[in-house]
Amino acid sequence: MEGSCKGILAVLVVLAGLAASASSYQIIEGPKNATVLVGEEARFNCTISQGWKLIMWALNGTVVLSITPKEPIITNNRFTSASYEEDGNFISEMIIHDVKFSDAGQIKCSLQNSDQDGSAFLSVQGRQS
Repeated sequence: MEGSCKGILAVLVVLAGLAASASSYQIIEGPKNATVLVGEEARFNCTISQGWKLIMWALNGTVVLSITPKEPIITNNRFTSASYEEDGNFISEMIIHDVKFSDAGQIKCSLQNSDQDGSAFLSVQGRQS
């Protein structure tokens, strides 16, 4: 619990420290629907134009991962990120490790100070025995 509180506090500090400004950055391509087996990894990509300050990944309406231009803010080790540059755009990848049935639902990538978002749906299936 203590680590979770520190992570939430870190997110709040970052949010407070980022200046609100008009932006021309945008989500170019949002995440795609995925179906994975329980216990596997799920990966979702969001392609964003340059100039963004904060990317937030949410699972069923709860932010589970935040990304700043310098580093991700990890509040739960099951949700990590990778990032790539392609054709001058930034690609943020959220990775859900050890997927659980309760992870099924809406995945959303959104930007700070923007009403844009990209969303997809995660379906989770059981393993065959």
